[in-house]
Amino acid sequence: MNWLLLVLFGVAIGVLSGMLGIGGGVALVPRLILLFGFSQAEAQGTSLAVMIPPVGIFAAMVYYDHGFVRLPVVGFISAGFMVGAFLGAKLVPHLPLELLRMVLGILLVYLGMTFIFNPRGTVPGAALPAGLAMLFVAAVAWFRRRQPPDRKTLQPPTDDQEYYI
Repeated sequence: MNWLLLVLFGVAIGVLSGMLGIGGGVALVPRLILLFGFSQAEAQGTSLAVMIPPVGIFAAMVYYDHGFVRLPVVGFISAGFMVGAFLGAKLVPHLPLELLRMVLGILLVYLGMTFIFNPRGTVPGAALPAGLAMLFVAAVAWFRRRQPPDRKTLQPPTDDQEYYI
């Protein structure tokens, strides 16, 4: 595998992680499967090994014992991930919360649709239908966001009126 591509991939995943607070299960594992042809177990093991220092050392050791960790890939993605996470975290104060929530939601819908349309994960042919489904959901979310919510103004509680949460 091309080490530069893996480092750039790590930067991109790091930016997403730094901006949206998502980790390997949402960002790294699906892309290792879809973009680099990893098996599910290899993607999970490699993802855990990338995040060894803070989180996954014991789980990554078990995956490694079973041959599901690609060590050179871990090094390259980790290098990019560190840079990307730093850059993504630096962006957060300059982005509106609404945008971050929408980006995360769209990303999750896209990944979910990709795995629904292509459960084996063997070919990238699911990208188009998943992308179209994601665009549809994004358009509906955008439209719903533009409509003002119907809100009732509640009166303060009194002796006769109580509110329960």
